Amino acid sequence: MSNATAPITHEPSFSDQAALLKAPADLLAEPDTPPQKCHPLSCCLGTLCCPLSFGSTLLSSFFTVKQQNEAVILRYGRYERTIKTPGLHYSNIFGRTVLPISKQMRSMDLPDERSGRRTVLDKEGNPLIVSAVVIYQFVNSYRAAIEISRPTDYLSNQGEAVLKNVIANYVYESHDDSPSLRTHCNMVSHELRERLQERATAAGILVHHFDLKEVSYAPVVAAAMLKRQQASAVIAARQAIVSGAVDIATTAVESLRERGVELESAESTRLVNNLLTVICSESDVTPTLPLS
Repeated sequence: MSNATAPITHEPSFSDQAALLKAPADLLAEPDTPPQKCHPLSCCLGTLCCPLSFGSTLLSSFFTVKQQNEAVILRYGRYERTIKTPGLHYSNIFGRTVLPISKQMRSMDLPDERSGRRTVLDKEGNPLIVSAVVIYQFVNSYRAAIEISRPTDYLSNQGEAVLKNVIANYVYESHDDSPSLRTHCNMVSHELRERLQERATAAGILVHHFDLKEVSYAPVVAAAMLKRQQASAVIAARQAIVSGAVDIATTAVESLRERGVELESAESTRLVNNLLTVICSESDVTPTLPLS
């Protein structure tokens, strides 16, 4: 008895077309297997059972493939073919195993709920609380069903390893223009996706996005890092105030000279000193007048 497939047309969805455009060439490659004829044992069993239970055997050989799904057919443990069109299909039930693979877009949180919050180290060795989300899709049903056992768990484990390795290449925050996790999120996400895609290809998975959701200091160092951030902010503010005060004092002395007011060296020094005191002081200045 030969295998037959119902002639059902199927237009690829938008997600399918986008996946084909982004997928690496080797990710879509499938095994070169010649068209499989009916297995001899299946033919013999079908012939023997036809007189006895023809109706039940015939009906049991039909199965359906849902929209956005594919079915990998095994015959006595050997790969036979992949059905990519949705609808009603026929394949001899004897020795047949149908492995359905969904091609819908999926999301995965890293680390998963079982692992809980995960602490990783950045480039400077600071412990960080990091979480991410992966958007992926199965585009090679053969690899997802045959090559890798439990492909979803495989992707989760590889994603956590990639997340740890990439975070270790960046600092949480930089004081210059070097890349950091806070200021270069797009660069980090692109590197995460590229590295995970290299590992996910073996499972027939296309990684669409690998984005960071949370990046923060671990509680053990959060208080110290907050003090350092506050100190850096205070220093930067003081530098701006002092620079502005010097500019104001210099401009005041030069403006007096341009208007014909000649000041002696001691008077210029006292004027600049008073201006810097008033501008740079944190509290209100109290003027003091000499009595003698």
